[in-house]
Amino acid sequence: MKNASVNSTLAEVKARIFYIGITTLLLYYHSTKVVQKPHTKKVVVIMVLMILPFIGAVSVSESLVAMITVCLVYLTLKFFRTEIPEGLRRLPGPKPLPIIGNVLEMGSRPYLSLTAMSKRYGHIFQIQIGMRPVVVLSGSETVRQALVKQGEEFAGRPDLYTFRFINDGKSLAFSTDQAGVWRTRRKLAYSALRSFSSLDGTTPEYSCMLEEHICKEGEELIKQLNTVMKADGSFDPFRHIVVSVANVICGMCFGRRYGHNDQELLSLVNLSDEFGQVAGSGNPADFIPFLQILPSPTMKKFLSINARFNEFVQRIVGEHYATYDKDNIRDITDSLIDHCEDRKLDENSNVHVSDEKIVGIVNDLFGAGFDTISTGLSWSVMYLVAYPEIQERLYQEMKDKVGLDRTPLLSDKPNLPLLEAFIFELFRHSSFLPFTIPHCTTKDTSLNGYFIPKDTCVFINQWQINHDPELWKEPSSFNPDRFLVADGTEVNKVEGEKVMIFGMGKRRCIGEVIARNEVYLFLAIIVQKLHFHTMPGEPLDMTPEYGLTMKHKRCHLRATMRIKEVTLLINPENGTTNSWICGFLRHFATDLSTRIAVNRMATDWLGSVVSINCGVTLGVYQGEVSSVDHASQTISLRQPYHNGFRCPLPEVTFSAMDIKELKFLDIQNTVNKPSSGQEAATEPSFIPSGCHALSNRVTHPHVISSSSHASTAPITILRRVSTGSSNSRGGTQATQRKNNVRNGGARELMRPKDDECFRGGTDENMDADFDFEGNLALFDKAAVFSQIDGTTCNRAKPHSNQGEHKPLSYRHDENILEVKPVIYRQITVPQHGGKEYCTDSGLVVPSVPYELHKRLLAAAERWGLSLERRLETIGVCSSQMALTLLGGPNRLTPKNVHQRPTVVLLCGPHIQGAQGISCGRHLANHEVEVVLFLPNFVKMQESVASEVHLYSRTKSKQVAGVKDLPTSPVDLVINCLGCHENPMLREQTWYQSAADWANQNRAPVLSIDPAVSGEHQTVEAKWTLFLGLPLPLAETESRVYLCDIGIPKLVFQEVGISYHSPFGCKFVIPLHTA
Repeated sequence: MKNASVNSTLAEVKARIFYIGITTLLLYYHSTKVVQKPHTKKVVVIMVLMILPFIGAVSVSESLVAMITVCLVYLTLKFFRTEIPEGLRRLPGPKPLPIIGNVLEMGSRPYLSLTAMSKRYGHIFQIQIGMRPVVVLSGSETVRQALVKQGEEFAGRPDLYTFRFINDGKSLAFSTDQAGVWRTRRKLAYSALRSFSSLDGTTPEYSCMLEEHICKEGEELIKQLNTVMKADGSFDPFRHIVVSVANVICGMCFGRRYGHNDQELLSLVNLSDEFGQVAGSGNPADFIPFLQILPSPTMKKFLSINARFNEFVQRIVGEHYATYDKDNIRDITDSLIDHCEDRKLDENSNVHVSDEKIVGIVNDLFGAGFDTISTGLSWSVMYLVAYPEIQERLYQEMKDKVGLDRTPLLSDKPNLPLLEAFIFELFRHSSFLPFTIPHCTTKDTSLNGYFIPKDTCVFINQWQINHDPELWKEPSSFNPDRFLVADGTEVNKVEGEKVMIFGMGKRRCIGEVIARNEVYLFLAIIVQKLHFHTMPGEPLDMTPEYGLTMKHKRCHLRATMRIKEVTLLINPENGTTNSWICGFLRHFATDLSTRIAVNRMATDWLGSVVSINCGVTLGVYQGEVSSVDHASQTISLRQPYHNGFRCPLPEVTFSAMDIKELKFLDIQNTVNKPSSGQEAATEPSFIPSGCHALSNRVTHPHVISSSSHASTAPITILRRVSTGSSNSRGGTQATQRKNNVRNGGARELMRPKDDECFRGGTDENMDADFDFEGNLALFDKAAVFSQIDGTTCNRAKPHSNQGEHKPLSYRHDENILEVKPVIYRQITVPQHGGKEYCTDSGLVVPSVPYELHKRLLAAAERWGLSLERRLETIGVCSSQMALTLLGGPNRLTPKNVHQRPTVVLLCGPHIQGAQGISCGRHLANHEVEVVLFLPNFVKMQESVASEVHLYSRTKSKQVAGVKDLPTSPVDLVINCLGCHENPMLREQTWYQSAADWANQNRAPVLSIDPAVSGEHQTVEAKWTLFLGLPLPLAETESRVYLCDIGIPKLVFQEVGISYHSPFGCKFVIPLHTA
């Protein structure tokens, strides 16, 4: 019995070994990528036969069980694994993980991840999302080959789980209907869109119904934004644009429009936004089937969104059914109902469209009709704000080609090439539709020599095409001029056709033409009517949020009206106006959407110093007038002060709606200079006593009196709002220009100022802050010396010609105030680091995020500023700073050889460490005792090894452990431990030990190019030296210095930075928190 039991056990073991061996070999047989080769099969069979002698005798039943199992495994593997036909290749791609596939590699921004994979695997490769294989197509030619030349083979839609619930499975865009059915529905929808968009408008000025809808909604949008700006001072671009765009598609589909605050429409807008986010993020159940039976909060939300959307559309379609009149087709819904009632058949088949699918078509047209367009338009506003020079060019083109007296129309499109180029570049650069809706192969096919089985899901990476360096020069830069011909007079259509945003081929968006026209008209209207600005102190964030359509982060902007100018006639003899003009002024003083201006002496105000009161919310600004724009009704101040503090912006633009009160502190000397041989008559104020409340202190240009002078002349004035002061100087009193004093008139000049300072009732404005900047502007040292020189000249030569002027001469060291203020914001960056600094001379230096700083260094390296050259420059500059901190010429002298300063360098095995070693080498050359701490690593970067090799020739000390560092206090510690690329280094023992030593040592610490993150700096530094441009450093941590590393100006421009050197005559400068 015992032997029988042992024999039975051995037989069982043998059967299992045989079973496992055969199964393993078959698995290998079907997993190899060379199964097409006959000799490989023979090798596998031989391997199986070689194993059999080692198995021994096996019973018949055991053999049958093993063989049946092997056959089942073989058939299963053969079912799931498709044989590659002869002459074709298997698709390349990354190896997937079990169950989840390549999901982890895709990350939160799949369009970037898949673009990176295309560089490695080519323009066609395969990934696995969950358990479903997905083919990814990129590259313009590859996508065109698949969707256009092989369009039938790639025209399907994958049977994804979530697609079954969009519009109850009746969606035109997402449905997996057979080719005949979806093609019929597509023709029907396209025909309805085309016919109703091309219907004649209700008035002759519009060429079609679509144009009329858009123009009217555009005007409503302008009014709405104006109202919101008056009430709140800012607006959310997406919130208001999406309502206007939705009203256009509502007018076409349903024959109705909604108010901007209609809750029903706003709820639909939010539903559409949520749908895009949920659909774009993907549902795991689409790719891992067994998850479909598990509860999912995401799927529950998705179903709720679709149910509410369907309920809205079905209710409106039901109302149309109830009021349907065959002889009065009102909108697209009526047209579709008419088709459904008459059972219009497809021209090539007996396929007809059901009532439910008619509702699905309306649902698709409505949903896609405003989400895509509103996303594109809101991005356009963001780009207008981000690139103000392009915004101004677009306005000038609109002003020159269309004018400001009428609304732009579709017929103006050929005359506005820059606007059309801007739209092309907007679509390309934003790529707010990064992928098309997934495609699916309708049969076994091949592409570029690769085999693709039937029913394979296909992704089209539109973002990669629009940012492909092979198609576009500098694809990351926003440049509408790339779509213009050389002379800029027309659009380069060939370049425009390369942009992919609406898909391609048989599944191309049927509303593309309407979408392009809608974006063009809306954008033309808002460019003509509005000027967009950022909110003061709030950087513009252009980072997209991934979804079905990528939207920008919600933000608030400011918009100012571009209003036509008004000309007033002022009597130059007595400065009075008619009574109706006074009422006119009062009217516009209360209407914040208008500012009075005229067209004669706009350039004469340039250079004048003014104070603008914008009310409690925006405060008071002072500065020099840099531009006065009649068309947009704006005035711009250069290098302004805001409530007594220097404004971080180089220029601020004010609209009529912002200005409460305007005062002239100093008028540019070029305003209406008296001509030779004529006396300059002092002009009294033109505001009569009845209207004196419009200004409390205004300086007006002088008017030249002559016998031939006309009775009235237009004069440029700016709107002023009443101060309500009854004690202000009357309408017949004016402040004289201080540089018009002649022959001892300085005393007479002071009298009105004394009267102004010491008159009664001065307590009325005591609660206002003292205007230091305005009073400083009143003192023009150059003008005073000009008066002195002129007086001396007149006394010495009383009969000299007035046309002769003695040249001004000053001592070389005199501090003469410049007439034209300095531009302090000379550096602008595309991505702000969130913190600003200023130099000793007041120049503003913005911080930048590390990613932008990294791109800047990479660009400089491409142009020849190699890492070695950069290390040498940093070493020289940082060592010079360290020598200054050590005492400079007062300590490093031959008499102080006995007390040489000691510096400890704490360096890591990275580029930042190499910078510190370079600094230490230069310090050692200046007779400084240097101790270098550098941990031992098996392999170091080449730059570090090279610097260590050079440092070793200085015969200075180098240690690898903290215990070998000096125990006595040293003079200076230079910290180069941190690394930008590897923040995890701070968790290592050597890093923490070195940081603890530095913090416990009494010596001050200089950090060179430290890694900046949200966490507190590990080493507490007294000084921090940044390279080129500063990174955002916490305010309380360290005093910041900036080092010039020799990056040329054009290299800054290559990464989008407008740069003017803030260094002056130095290579290292201190920075102060702005």
